[in-house]
Parts: sequence; C-alpha cells; structure tokens
Amino acid sequence: MKKFASLALAAAMVFSLAACGTTPNENKDDDGLTFGWSVYDLSNPFFIPMDQGVQAKCAELGVTLLPTHDEKGDATEMITGVTALINQGIDALVISPYSPESMSSVMALADDAGIPVIVVDIGTGGANVDAFIRSDMYGGGKLAGQYFLDTAAESTASKNVAIIKCETSATYAITRGEGFKDVVTEKDFTVVDEQHGDSSKDKAYSIMVDYLAKYGQDLAAVFCENDQMALGAAAAIDEAGFTGKIPVYGFDGNDDALAAIAEGKMSGTVAQDPYGMGSLGVELAYKAASGETLQGDEVDADGNQTFLAPVKMIGSDGKEVSFN
Repeated sequence: MKKFASLALAAAMVFSLAACGTTPNENKDDDGLTFGWSVYDLSNPFFIPMDQGVQAKCAELGVTLLPTHDEKGDATEMITGVTALINQGIDALVISPYSPESMSSVMALADDAGIPVIVVDIGTGGANVDAFIRSDMYGGGKLAGQYFLDTAAESTASKNVAIIKCETSATYAITRGEGFKDVVTEKDFTVVDEQHGDSSKDKAYSIMVDYLAKYGQDLAAVFCENDQMALGAAAAIDEAGFTGKIPVYGFDGNDDALAAIAEGKMSGTVAQDPYGMGSLGVELAYKAASGETLQGDEVDADGNQTFLAPVKMIGSDGKEVSFN
C-alpha cells in the first residue's frame, strides 16, 4: 500500500508542478537541440556507463544536455525530476525509469510539451513511447543456464538450483530468471526457491542466508537477475564457507562483478552494454526530435518500437564464452 500511495502522490505532483513550472521551450537553445536525461539510480554501477554513453553521444552530436537527473531509486523523485526537465524546455527526454508504471504520467507531460521520449532499459509500464531500448533479457538468462550446464552441472550431486529475482516492476529483467530456468529444467534440475531481491545487494544477501539455512550445500547453482544481487549472494556463500562449492551467476557485467569472478567468488555474469544503450538512446532521441521515423528490431505488445542490445556470457575466467 505504501508504494501505491507514493505513486499516487507522484502522479499528483506531476500535474501540480507542470502547472507552476516554466513554459515549455522557453529555455530552448535556438541554435541546437536540448535533451533531458533521467536515470534509475547512479549508486548502482550498471547505470554509470549508461550515463557516460548519454553524455558522450550528446557531445558528439552537438546536443545540449541538461544536468543528469538521478532518480535515486525513488518513484516520487523520478516524477518530480522528469517534470522539472520537461519544464525547462527540452526537445527530447531520454529516461531509464525506476518506476515504469509511472511512465503514463510522464508521457502525458511529454505529449503536452510535444517532445519524444526514449526509454532505455527497465520497461515502459505499458505506456506508448517513441522507442524502447532493452537487452535480450530472456536470451541472456538462457546463456547463463547453458554455461552452468556446460561447466558445473556434472560436478555436483545436487539437482537443486535457486534464483534471486529483480523487483516485479522490472518487467523485462525478471525474464532473465525464466531463461535460466527453462534451460536447466530441461536437464532435470529443479528450481527449489525464487525470491525477489529487488536489485538490492543487502536484500539478496539476506535471501541467500535464508536459502543456505533451508538447503545448505544442496544447491547446484544460484542465478541472480543482476550483479548487485549476485554480489550479495556471493558474500553470504563466502561467509558460510561455501565459496567454490555453490556457483553464483549474475547479470549486467559490472566491474565489481568481474572483480568477484577474478577472486573466484562468482562463476560468471551475462554482460550487457549500458554505455552503448545510453548512446543509442541519444541517437534515437536526436532522430525523433529531428522528425525522423524510428524503426526498431521488433514491436512490443504495447506497439512500441523496440531496439534490442546484444548480451554476452562472461565465464569464470573473466572472458567471453563462445558457445558451439
């Protein structure tokens, strides 16, 4: 109930702030385009290179970029910050939304201002946006499952695996675990537990402590739907003295996860390209703001042009895995 109350407050603030904000486009640079950029949470290492990609592509294209708005993993902060960006007269909004379910409110503001919106990662919440960029989440989960089967499945007597999932609002990210599950269950492994770690290292640590209390070493593998949670799970496993006995796989390819792989605390991760995704977000925003029609790799169920970013499996040696 607390989350829904927060979202209701955020939605109300959208319209009150829009009413008292600056007139759209009064701050527009007549000599070029000005973009706004709002990002999920810059305390999460995944979004730092995404921010860098946005900034670099804006510089390359000669686009004026307003200061990055950090949503700090908060729905109300997302709405108020995006409202402020739009009220400064931007020509396009690039956003990686903490709260996809609030995107309909964002689109109402953007439509009133007549500006395109490009969503990078996370999800659109069913809103109609100008373009949506996402990695092949399900396919990446399948890569992790196949890598486990190829490298570690025969070294354990256990047929149990566990998954630590992202927040339920991360519509596409939670398909990572589905991909992993579909691959390993075909080979007679059983997913004995799935809990939502909500992309939190600390929460994943607590979940992994719970898993270890329930199953001990009777786990063949743990798949976490992002690297932050994998690091939390790996810390719990290490604390229990089971490092190297229960492989942990993550998703994102963050530097801290690669360091954990080098230390033998994680067994692999599915690497995304957040820098490239941020860069592509600006490129598509530039085209849309210039009147070009965007054509994605596929159209999602809500009619959004969707652009798929590639992923790759990084193995226990820290190198990209080549599957035959």
